[in-house]
Amino acid sequence: MIVRSTSKKIALGFAIACLICTAASLAAFIYFLVGKGVQDVLSASAMATTLFFGSCATVLYFISKPPRHELQPWDEQEAQ
Repeated sequence: MIVRSTSKKIALGFAIACLICTAASLAAFIYFLVGKGVQDVLSASAMATTLFFGSCATVLYFISKPPRHELQPWDEQEAQ
């Protein structure tokens, strides 16, 4: 069984934090969208923030995934 290393666990923690920030900025986007409309600067900023945190969460999640198999050293053939 292959487990996550410490750095991959840290990346997973930041991915979860970004996911929470995505939810908060999505709530702010919906609030500004209903209150001020789509043409307001705050609505556009909240939408951009939501997309930013969502993309960060996605990238950090894929970085944090453990490898499917263990890589062998590149000079393994020569050592034998």
